[in-house]
Amino acid sequence: MSAETFEQQVANLKNQVAELVDDTSDDHVEEVALRLEGLNFTPPVVTPVKLFIRLRNDDLLDEIDRILGLPDAEACALAPDDSRKCEDLRIQYITVLIYYYTKLLKLRGGDVDEWDEVDELYVHD
Repeated sequence: MSAETFEQQVANLKNQVAELVDDTSDDHVEEVALRLEGLNFTPPVVTPVKLFIRLRNDDLLDEIDRILGLPDAEACALAPDDSRKCEDLRIQYITVLIYYYTKLLKLRGGDVDEWDEVDELYVHD
């Protein structure tokens, strides 16, 4: 079985985003964002946190495109002379972004376990 090309990986990640249910009202998105800001919530994403915690599905797709469009010097500082590693880093950034966005959707949905995890990381420590 051959490895997926970079383009296939990106398409698969964008399809994952398209399948996510984002039906929270704008008011609730802002309410959760303010609560997370109050906790100094800082997921390890390349998107500024203030923007990240207010993302919607369409915004997330735009953010993926922004990451894909970053100059190599910025996106791939850890591997400036290795285009394959640079692609791997971009996929990693996007994968982490989607992972934490999925958790953010759960927080917006009131998932008790997700809120417990946030409280454990940002309140109790």
